[in-house]
Amino acid sequence: MTALSPAPAPWDEAPKQAAPWDEAPKQAALRTVANMLFNAGLTGRPARAADELLAPYAEQGAEDVAVTNFRRGTDEGCRVAGRAVTVVDTPAGEVAVGGYYFGGAVHATGTGIPDTLLVRPRVSATLALRVGRRIDRPDVTVAEVLGAVDGVHAALVVACPRVGEPAGSTVLECIADNAHAGHVVVSDTWIVPSGADPAGTLLDIEVGGATALHRPHPSASLHLVSALRRAIALFGSVSVGEVLVLPSAGPALELGPGATAVLRSQVFGTVTVERAKGEYEDGFEPLTHAHGR
Repeated sequence: MTALSPAPAPWDEAPKQAAPWDEAPKQAALRTVANMLFNAGLTGRPARAADELLAPYAEQGAEDVAVTNFRRGTDEGCRVAGRAVTVVDTPAGEVAVGGYYFGGAVHATGTGIPDTLLVRPRVSATLALRVGRRIDRPDVTVAEVLGAVDGVHAALVVACPRVGEPAGSTVLECIADNAHAGHVVVSDTWIVPSGADPAGTLLDIEVGGATALHRPHPSASLHLVSALRRAIALFGSVSVGEVLVLPSAGPALELGPGATAVLRSQVFGTVTVERAKGEYEDGFEPLTHAHGR
């Protein structure tokens, strides 16, 4: 008996060619997902699962959602200050998905982030690579990325999945959700890169008595470059001064209300971030921003 061929991985699925009369439902579905994610970020309340809306339009539909919300930010004058990488486990293996951080999501150590801006926040520790030379080729290599780095920081990553089940998001949800970018808090101190893969660096974090040991993902550089290729194509070139946040390996810790996360490193010192109390101004309507775009 001939063995059945394995099903194609979800990120390789060709976008479905919709007939003209299907275009309106497609646009409505993707606009709904974009608004769900945008409003979740404004209100701090997670959206319901979007995978069923994204699935008919595959990877292309999820990328359209990501670009829609990216343009909403840039239209308001936001600038990109960094790039995020999320590694999603699938039956076919790991997939690296790239996102971006706007300037308001990259912080110095000691910051407090209002809890109204955090959606199911979980904290991990990793390294952030500061870019000293523009990266604009969508087929960039590992050597080219590492060669463009002029500084390495320790960082606390506050991931904020705005959609998906508590156990995790699908690849399509992760693409649409800006790779769960959230916030990143970098160390005051930094080191000059040696050119070697930094995967062996160990970082301790503590949140409310819970502790975890983190290190950059064993394939951090490869995953970073894979994600950057997608991110450059969708969101534009990497500018001087941006931080490239490596994916990490280790258990993420919940950042509960009022909690402070602490990263300790002999090389980089201490990095902290607090989940602070914060509310929108009276009369602010989070849904208003998502209408008409």
